[in-house]
Amino acid sequence: MNLHVTNDTYGLYTLEIAERIKNSEYYKNNIIVNLSETATLKDESVEYISITELSFKNYINKLQQLNKVVFHPYNFTGYDFLKILLTKFPAIKIYWVCWSYEFYNLPHVVNKLYEPFSLKYIRSKISLSGRSKQFLVNTIINVRGWLGFKMNYWQKLRHASSLPDYFCTPFPTDFYYLNQIIPKNHLTFEPFAYLSLNKIMPDLNSFGSNGNKIMIGHSSSPDGNHYEVIKEISSINNNYPILLPLSYGDMEYGNLIKKAANSYFKNVEILENKIDRSEYYRKLCEVGWAVINVKVQQGVGNIIGLIWIGAKIFLDKKSSVYIDLFNWGIKIFNIQDHLNKDELESKLSKVEIENNKRIILDNFGEQKVSAYWKKILT
Repeated sequence: MNLHVTNDTYGLYTLEIAERIKNSEYYKNNIIVNLSETATLKDESVEYISITELSFKNYINKLQQLNKVVFHPYNFTGYDFLKILLTKFPAIKIYWVCWSYEFYNLPHVVNKLYEPFSLKYIRSKISLSGRSKQFLVNTIINVRGWLGFKMNYWQKLRHASSLPDYFCTPFPTDFYYLNQIIPKNHLTFEPFAYLSLNKIMPDLNSFGSNGNKIMIGHSSSPDGNHYEVIKEISSINNNYPILLPLSYGDMEYGNLIKKAANSYFKNVEILENKIDRSEYYRKLCEVGWAVINVKVQQGVGNIIGLIWIGAKIFLDKKSSVYIDLFNWGIKIFNIQDHLNKDELESKLSKVEIENNKRIILDNFGEQKVSAYWKKILT
């Protein structure tokens, strides 16, 4: 039996995992537990439990046999669950499916996740939040490197990262970064992706870039570092038509970015309401250029969709997504070196678009993603 452990307070990705399992021939050998009983979206095939040691023990005690545990994702909550699980099943194989936010604490990201505007916003939020001890503890654990870490935090991080047997991500550079803090040659890299390009855009041939908008960011989150991109692009030409997706994330931050975009540009379209996946990707067909200024693996569904439709993509040059897409041979651009008038006023050639599509389909097509899932589910 394989156990899938999610820690999803909203529940969307847990539903995606449940659907993939239920549609698999191996569904009888895979069960799911979500370490949040208050998830907004729920599925009857998932057991939802509270984040307490007693709940963890009660659930684990009901399990009779286990060969594999897969964490989606593996954070400190998962680590606490795993320590209890290993007391009953010490020989199980442990898979860590990386969701990227686990990396916000690593040496290559700490103090580098935010550019000045977002960093100032985050600090102001912490200052205004009542300075509660629990908030600060959670903040330190989850993301804010500039607050500083005690040695026991790093020890916990290293120990937690050394327990899994397999590290699952589509991006080998993430594995390279992780190996900077854990024992060498302990983890095995296992390529894995959740959603195939075909699932994102079922009728692939009906999607293509036909617009002249510049998309900035993919969500209303401070780690998108929108402000610096808005300021830089507007200094080149403030007449560029801008598309700004702000439909999920931190709405207070999003309002600040919305105000900044409208003050710097003459033509701004804001996506504030959630729309279904197909409609969203049809909206992306209006994009000719996309600038996504995150420092870690994030917005991958947007990025591979935009590559497929033929948009020109700009990413942070040190992000694993940029490094690996570039190494695979995809024609992609980085913000630090290529965000200029020439690149923002020229599009990819047909040959470049077709080559990008071939590579992205090779890595994220349904055939490849199904093979990834088979290794996880068997």
